[in-house]
Amino acid sequence: MNNQTALITGASSGIGFELARCFARDEYRVMLVARHLDELQEAARLLQQEFWGVEVLLLPFDLSRPETAEQLYAETSRRGLQIDALVNDAGFGETGYFTDTDMQTELNIIQVNATSLVHLTKLYLRDMVRRNEGRILQVGSVASFAPSPCQAVYAATKAFVLSFTEAVQHELKQQKSAVTMTILCPPPTDTNFFHVAHAENTRAASHAASARAVAEEGYDALMDGAARSLPTLGAKVNFFSSLLLPDSMLATLMNTQLHAAEK
Repeated sequence: MNNQTALITGASSGIGFELARCFARDEYRVMLVARHLDELQEAARLLQQEFWGVEVLLLPFDLSRPETAEQLYAETSRRGLQIDALVNDAGFGETGYFTDTDMQTELNIIQVNATSLVHLTKLYLRDMVRRNEGRILQVGSVASFAPSPCQAVYAATKAFVLSFTEAVQHELKQQKSAVTMTILCPPPTDTNFFHVAHAENTRAASHAASARAVAEEGYDALMDGAARSLPTLGAKVNFFSSLLLPDSMLATLMNTQLHAAEK
């Protein structure tokens, strides 16, 4: 073991789990955070089966609860563990017209995707800056770059994550800190996201990227200290389109991704 610890939220499946694989492969101790203990146990079993001797710690915490970030930080402190890499991957969405979707679900989306991300970043980044070492990976989305009708709240949280990350990156440079922060902006990816967001039959779901490929590119960017990772050609096209096209056209293009896939 390299005696370093990575804490990954949303780690029981999808991009989060694949990022945990990357850390386990490089002999990090991995702390997996997700809501459901049974899913965390299965993720741990798979990691320990693939990477003999890896230390996996399970933290069943629900980040939709406002008190959870403080509780999570207190638990890692109680265990005497220094977090060398923080991955804020936890997130989910909801599909439908804003006038029709559930308000509590969307408040939970804001809490998980944005508020808990900020809270965990604040707690662990302060420790990293004091030590002058550490890495943080924020998982955004190509939805960070454009308004997304029928996923208005989700896309807005991802735009927030992008703006927040870029501002703190600049602050770290001003502070001459060795701590790095990277934002990963994946395209639609083959994860449980579409099921949770009730968007399984959309064009975006039918052309989803591999979670493993996305995670590996994001991990490499994190280890290189890069500011941003745009995995896959599709992600790069989304980014450059956002520089060239007006928001009204971007919104139309994003909306087409939520149309039903052709049979």
